[in-house]
Amino acid sequence: MFTMRCPECGGVMTCGGESSTYRGDISPDGHNHDDNCLTRQYVCENGHRRVYSKRNRCDTPACDWVGVASCHCHGGVKLEEWPAN
Repeated sequence: MFTMRCPECGGVMTCGGESSTYRGDISPDGHNHDDNCLTRQYVCENGHRRVYSKRNRCDTPACDWVGVASCHCHGGVKLEEWPAN
């Protein structure tokens, strides 16, 4: 985990809400290959806001499926993990 810093002022950003897209993905039995975009809005103490999304991964052992690295619905490259804050 890491601490999210505001790209405008360098302040610590905290999560201010979460949302998801709702596509109908189908996964093989015992797997989770859901590539919906789970996004979180982060805000710093100075009120600057940013929306980030995390790249999905299947949690089944030995499965190397990963979702798309970027998406049109939120812009930018997805994070590999959520920040600690």
